[in-house]
Amino acid sequence: MAPASNQLRREIREELGDALEIMEVKPWAFRDDVRVKTYSDGTTEEIYMIYLIFDCISANRDITFNEEFQEIAWVSSEAMKDMDLNEATRITFTKKGVI
Repeated sequence: MAPASNQLRREIREELGDALEIMEVKPWAFRDDVRVKTYSDGTTEEIYMIYLIFDCISANRDITFNEEFQEIAWVSSEAMKDMDLNEATRITFTKKGVI
């Protein structure tokens, strides 16, 4: 079994492209909660979510967003405070001191 950092690096490559070079990976936080997921047909399902959050340092910023991304914006920390972020993202960024 590959170390967790190798698995995370593979996942980052899948999401952000092969050109982004991750130099360092450090575990930062763990949390969990229960969410209600709403599907496109209007049905809902209660799901248990686990968040494993890492700090990563990259050698470059060569990112290629894959087709899973719906919308992309580079914004300042100050601008993020007023954005419509999902609750999990808002909690994470608040704990990290970004917003």
